[in-house]
This record gives sequence, C-alpha cells and structure tokens, in this order.
Amino acid sequence: MSMQFETKRIIVTGAASGIGAATATLLKRRGAYVIAFDRREPDPLAADDYVQFDQGDFASIDTAVCKAPDKIDGLVNIAGIPPKPDCSPAQLLMVNFYGIRALTEQLVERLTSGGAVLNMSSHAGNAWRENVSLLKQFLPAQAKGDIDALARRHGVVMGGLDAVSAYPLSKQLLNLWTVQSFPAMEKAGVRMNAAASAGVRTDILSDFLTSFGEQSAARIRAIGIASPSNIASAIAFLVSGQSAWIKSAIIPVDGGASAMAAANKFGFGGE
Repeated sequence: MSMQFETKRIIVTGAASGIGAATATLLKRRGAYVIAFDRREPDPLAADDYVQFDQGDFASIDTAVCKAPDKIDGLVNIAGIPPKPDCSPAQLLMVNFYGIRALTEQLVERLTSGGAVLNMSSHAGNAWRENVSLLKQFLPAQAKGDIDALARRHGVVMGGLDAVSAYPLSKQLLNLWTVQSFPAMEKAGVRMNAAASAGVRTDILSDFLTSFGEQSAARIRAIGIASPSNIASAIAFLVSGQSAWIKSAIIPVDGGASAMAAANKFGFGGE
C-alpha cells in the first residue's frame, strides 16, 4: 500500500510555520492537494490553496468552513499557541481545544469514507486519564463566555504543568475528546487520532521552556529535540491508508519521553 496522496484533498491548519509547514510540505510533495488554514499565508511549497483562519474565533471558523471544499480526505489539526503571558488561559483553551473541536465537527460531514483526522497533541497532555473528572466539566462548553467562566471557576493559570495549567489542560481535553469521539467518528466512516510530541525545534520552543521550566529542560537534555520533519513523517503515516486500523488513539511521537516518564514512575528509571 502506497503512502502517496495523489487525488487526496487535505486541510492542514497552522501550515504557515513549524510542524504545520513541515507536514503540509510533505503531504504536498507526496501528491496531496493541500488547503492551508492559517492566520498567515504559507509558503507556496506547502500548500495549493489558502484560507485565512483564526482558530480562536468561532466566526472565523464558520467562515473558513464555508470556503473549504465540499469533499476532503483528511484534516490535520496542527494550529495552536504556546503558554505566553500576553494570552489569557481561556483564550489558550479556545485556540488549542475548543476551536479545533468546532472546526472538526463542522468538517467531519465533508470527509470521504475512510478519511482521517489528526490532532496535534503533546506530551504535556499525558495526564488526561488522571484528570478526567476535571476535564468532563470543561467538555460541554460551547461558547467563549462559558470557557472563560470555567477557567475562572477552576483557577486555570497560564504557566506550569499542573492540572489547572492552561496548556496541559488544553491537550488533555484534546486527548479525551479524541478517544471519546470514537463512536461518532466510526458512525461517520472516518477515524481520528492524536499525535503527542515533546520538545520540537520551532519558533515557539522557548515559550514552552519558559513556562514549563526545569522539568522540560531536563527531559530535552535526556532525549533531545525533534525537528518538525520528525513529527511530520509520523503525521503523514497517521493520515495515510497504511494506518487504517489505528482509531481514536493517542500516539506518542516524543523520542521516548513517555517511555522515560513511565519507567521513572514505576521505578525503572536507572541512571
């Protein structure tokens, strides 16, 4: 079975930079017709078409959906923002989870049978199972006012890796939703997975290191930093026909960070 994408139409969000640009470029090189959804226009090598799009704005999402093709074969949700002091926790949650969900739910009906959705998650979201009772309180939110109220009620903060830190919380929500959506996706004849990366050499890496501190720095020293192309190759596989039996899974693409954390947790860390 080929991993080529001739005749396939694939939407890639966040295609103007970082992992999104690397993924869009790779898919286009393998024959896909790539439609980039981003706030900025991507390099012509990365996309065949461009739709201006702000994942933090429900109205912008609605407009972008109206401009999407009637039929698509894949949706790659990579657009997201890092934890930064000039962003509110509610806005980060909106961009990194609620906007992705809103876009995906509107585009699922346009996916061809056997089509794929791939969500860009993170090693920072690995504790979603332990935090599920809190996550269930956030899942029903549909409006910006509801998201803001939930963030205030639960004391969500911008920095760090705690249960109520905005970035880990957004990726935990994304993971839970990816798994929870299996029945609906199966009924629609499509599949959705998430790829969870760790440190990646992009323009926003420094924002993560500032927010996550020594814990992230130590992990990077132990396993190294991925290139965007390292992650793009895994994403291409996960939206290809070769991965047709992988459904609603959270796939670590983190250079062993998850394995190292599990080994340490169970006392097998070693020196």
